[in-house]
Amino acid sequence: MGLSIWTVLRFPKVSSMSRIHSVLRTTALLGASAAALPALAQEEPLSFSNGSGTTIELYGYFKLDAVLDFGAELGNTTFPLVGITDDDGDTYFNATAQQTRIGVRSTTETSLGDFGTQIEVDFYGGAGAFGTENPFEPRVRHANFTYLGFLVGKDWTTFMPISSYPITLDFQGVAGIPFARQEQIRYTHEFGNYQLQLALEEHNDEVSNDPVAIAAIAYDTDPLLLRLSGLYGSVETGDDDDEDIYGFNLSTTVQLWEGATLDAAYTYGEGIASYLVFLGADVDSDGDAIEQQSAYVGLAQSIGDKLTVRAIYGWRDNERGGDADTENLSSLHLNADYEVVEDTVIGLEYFHGTRDTFGNGDFDVDRLQASVTYTF
Repeated sequence: MGLSIWTVLRFPKVSSMSRIHSVLRTTALLGASAAALPALAQEEPLSFSNGSGTTIELYGYFKLDAVLDFGAELGNTTFPLVGITDDDGDTYFNATAQQTRIGVRSTTETSLGDFGTQIEVDFYGGAGAFGTENPFEPRVRHANFTYLGFLVGKDWTTFMPISSYPITLDFQGVAGIPFARQEQIRYTHEFGNYQLQLALEEHNDEVSNDPVAIAAIAYDTDPLLLRLSGLYGSVETGDDDDEDIYGFNLSTTVQLWEGATLDAAYTYGEGIASYLVFLGADVDSDGDAIEQQSAYVGLAQSIGDKLTVRAIYGWRDNERGGDADTENLSSLHLNADYEVVEDTVIGLEYFHGTRDTFGNGDFDVDRLQASVTYTF
């Protein structure tokens, strides 16, 4: 835990997707930008030095996804699950390379410690990019610098349990998990097996004019990680008044046995729908904050050096809404990935999603997804 937050991470040669999980956990707990979801560390990263104490590293991956949706067309991600209204019985095919990303990090040695920078893009920047359209346009995911324990810029929200994030082939991810990348100022302090983070962040809902205050504390000892985060802020209501919002997330990662990892989390709050992975309204038509709760659990098992299999279930519940609004969502991901050659992984995933509305609507959709990823 005493490493610099921009230390280059090196892991034993295991499957690339297993290295994804290792990087996410380690960089998150070190207070780094978590590089990307997923940004991979290699034994010999693409980096060079300018000879004056600055090292520049290039990272990223190319990823092609091909999906078959059964009963309703979700498109390039499963985000349209929140809007499905029927099962037409048809089968839909889509393919995309939009998750491909590239990033650049720099580290400059100073008398007080390392000064780091990061900028990263993917190609989900076009209108309709998360539905059935396929506009291939760049989008900034991360843009920040780090120094003396501070991070300034755009990065994962401090509320998000990135260190216990389950891996899915689908870009949208698991129902029930907090997710956002926000402009922020964050301070990280480590002491013993603990890490404390304090942050002021731009609200993830555009109707808020005030920053959100977030705090998190993590306890990390192999084989157990526990993390608690909380946020407090406000949003504007329809009558130009402000409504307070709050939430907390409790997450854990446990190494159960050789090659097996359990991830789980529970989230509760009022007015925090915009911080959950499938978004939603923070307040109702009366301007009152909507109660939210969600949870997920995932089990990953490595089989040898090249194969990893996973089962992940997520759930989310909204307290109130109109007849056509979502009352609860659920997601099930069953996936496997295999490293065919060094740094090249093929994956296969089955997804089942359900949506219930306050008007007693009950909808579901199935998806098969295959992917090929080359990491550099």
